[in-house]
Amino acid sequence: MSTEPLELRFTVACPREHAFDVWANKTSLWWPHGHSVSGDPDLTVTIEPRPGGRIFERTPSGAEHDWGEVLVWEPPRRLAYLWHSASPAPTPPRSISPSRRRRRGPP
Repeated sequence: MSTEPLELRFTVACPREHAFDVWANKTSLWWPHGHSVSGDPDLTVTIEPRPGGRIFERTPSGAEHDWGEVLVWEPPRRLAYLWHSASPAPTPPRSISPSRRRRRGPP
C-alpha cells in the first residue's frame, strides 16, 4: 500500500494570507460538521499552530476527538499534516500551499 503525500492545489480569489488564515485558523466556519467523529452541528475544529500541534474537533460538552497532527506550520506559505482516519490503514500526509494567481484578460 502506498502512503505517498496527497497534495491539494487550488486557486482562490483572495490574498495568500487570507486563504491560509481561513483554512487553518477558521476551519470551523467551512468544515461540514457531518464529516466528523461526533457529528455535532455545534462542534469546533482546531488546528494547533505549530509543528506537532493537534488537529481535533471539540463538542460543546467538551469532548475532543483527534483528527491529525501538524507536520509543517509556515504561514502563509505552507501547512502540512497527517490525517488520522477511522481506517486502520495509515493515511498519507496532506499539504497545502496557498498561492494567488493573477487573472489575465477580461473577467
